[in-house]
Amino acid sequence: MTTKMKKPLDTVNLAEEVSRGSDETGKLHARLARYHSAKQRALVNLETLKILQPADDFTAARYRAGAVRLADCGNYLAFRQYYTVGKTRLHKAGFCKQHLICPLCAIRRGAKTLDAYLKRYRFIMSQNPTWRLSMITLTVKNGDDLGERFQHLQKSVSRIFERRRDYLKKGRGKTEFRKIHGYVGTYEVTKDNGFGEVKETGWHPHAHIMVLHTSTFDYAALQTEWKEITGDSHVLNVTAAKHPDEPELDFLEVFKYAVKFSDLKPLENIHAWDVLRARRLLFSGGAFRGVEVPEELEDEQLDDLPYIELFYRHTPYGYSLVSTGAAAGVVDGADAATV
Repeated sequence: MTTKMKKPLDTVNLAEEVSRGSDETGKLHARLARYHSAKQRALVNLETLKILQPADDFTAARYRAGAVRLADCGNYLAFRQYYTVGKTRLHKAGFCKQHLICPLCAIRRGAKTLDAYLKRYRFIMSQNPTWRLSMITLTVKNGDDLGERFQHLQKSVSRIFERRRDYLKKGRGKTEFRKIHGYVGTYEVTKDNGFGEVKETGWHPHAHIMVLHTSTFDYAALQTEWKEITGDSHVLNVTAAKHPDEPELDFLEVFKYAVKFSDLKPLENIHAWDVLRARRLLFSGGAFRGVEVPEELEDEQLDDLPYIELFYRHTPYGYSLVSTGAAAGVVDGADAATV
């Protein structure tokens, strides 16, 4: 009998964050609740960072700096409640922007990235309605050295798209990836323990790529080409988009990379952060080239609409409302409410 696994909490949180109407005032308590759960996991990583004692001074200093930033992240959240339109948006917060070890920043980063690429996708499809959307997943053999395995995957993916560019610009060589008009992908990392149906152990880096195309892919040719490039894996998957009317649900499979690190055990999460913190985990090209993802993690505000300020502080029990005020000035001493 196969046991159905629950979806990881932070993947569910990201899905809720990007769902339609997530900024409705009536959903603010649910939003604060998922930020609280993300903050709680960040605090677990914080405690892990504090007890680790790296052998070299540079790593120790890096851990201390990461811990300081993590401790301050999400301690307060300021919202603007646009009461005339029933919207409440995050206006100001203290974010550490270490999304590999901070689920709160990961949720916000994933939502911002998804929104930016969805806007480009909708524009592309308005100009090219016959294009199709699919997801390609590429893997390499598991290994104990995360840095080596990730670099191997990254170089292999780069070679694939170099072949595509050579064919499209110079007519040189042949690759199944020539059929792609645009792509956006991310690298995701998991850790296999060899239990259950998983036979391999070690770090398992893989890439999820949303691709736009018109011609059907030759799956056998893709496998052969991928094995030729990697030398150790022919394992890949091609899946047509399943939600044509709600493309955010398909893109979510790619952009959940931002929150997947919190599925790791705390020590593994810290190790992955330390190894990959300076690596670029998002890549794009073709029709998706040049998409800009905002650096700030707060919401876009609604200009020229009246609003009420809501100021929350984090407590061990949730986010507590400590003050409210109109746009002209904050009124202190409001009744506190913990969610």
